[in-house]
This record gives sequence, structure tokens and C-alpha cells, in this order.
Amino acid sequence: MKTRIALTLLALMFVAAPAAAFNWGIGADLGYSLCMPKDDDIDNINVIGIPFNSTSGWLGEGALPNTGGLRLSFAGENPMHEVWVGASLGRISVEDFAYSTMQFSGNYQFNFAVQSALKPYLTAGVGLYRAGYSNDDDSESAVSVFYGGGVGAAYKMGTGRLRGEIRYDMIGEGTIDDDYTVIPEGGAIGFKLGFDLWAK
Repeated sequence: MKTRIALTLLALMFVAAPAAAFNWGIGADLGYSLCMPKDDDIDNINVIGIPFNSTSGWLGEGALPNTGGLRLSFAGENPMHEVWVGASLGRISVEDFAYSTMQFSGNYQFNFAVQSALKPYLTAGVGLYRAGYSNDDDSESAVSVFYGGGVGAAYKMGTGRLRGEIRYDMIGEGTIDDDYTVIPEGGAIGFKLGFDLWAK
């Protein structure tokens, strides 16, 4: 049910965006997150996110979303309003055993109209995180919904921009067969640094 709600919200976000005169950009993010599971038996966890790999959140027997990944952004005629998609994929394999992860989010960003190369912004979004494993005999996966928001600033540089952002996300629990928790429920505060090409 949570997965269907998240997918519906993502679809509505992009249907509501202006259809004409899109400004767009493509970028990548590096990130750090301090994840704080709700379960007191699990310690706080540090997660490093890089642009092309979402498996950096694997914790031996569990996994958590991270703040790294690729980013595709769109803005209409008014660049104060922007929507962006974040995504990352990852896979780690050892002999016949493999971990795989997939992370996808849809976000809205409000860019403040200031007469400066440094422009502050607010952002919020919702996403899905999938973590699974496979071997010669079996394969299982769990899906979690996460949502949150943050504040940041973008600095115009030539044909692109450099971004820095602090955000907080709530992470839903992801289980296998309703009894084995792969993605622990909790919150995460993170910092990301990214660069976009062509974004205005």
C-alpha cells in the first residue's frame, strides 16, 4: 500500500509540472547520512553515498538509502519552481552470492529569486528504496518508502551549478515475508554535494 501511494505521488508531481519550455539539467551527488534506526537495539549508522552506487548502505544483514546518486532536473519558464528525479543502482557479488539495491525519488525544489550567483533553495520529496540478495538457490528483496526535505544553496558556474544541501528523511521499514527486516525504520540526517550541467 505504501509503495502504491509513493508511486502515485511521484506521478502527480511530474504531471503538475509545466509542459512547455523546460529547462533541464543532469548531475551527480556525493553524500553522507547519519541514519538513526527506531529500534534501540540497532546503533546509529554512517552511510556514504556516491553517484553510481546505492549499495554503500548495505550493513551486512541490512540496508539503508543514501544521499548519493544521479539527478535529472526540470524547470519551467519560471526557474523558481523545479522538479528533479534522483536515482542510483548498485550490485555487490561474491562468488555465487549477490546484493543489489535500487533507489529512486521524485522531488520538488523552490529556488529563491535572489540577484546573486549563490541561490538558496528548499526541497522535499518521496522515494522508494529496494534492497535484495540472490544466490544459486534463492532470491529475496524488500522495498521501503522514504520521504523528507531539506535546505540548500546552488552556485552558478559556467554552464552548470554546484549544490550543497542538508536534509532529513524518514525511512519506512522494509521486510521479507513480513518477519525479516532488511531495511530498518528510522530517520536520517544527511549532507549532499552535487554538480549539475546545463541547469539554470
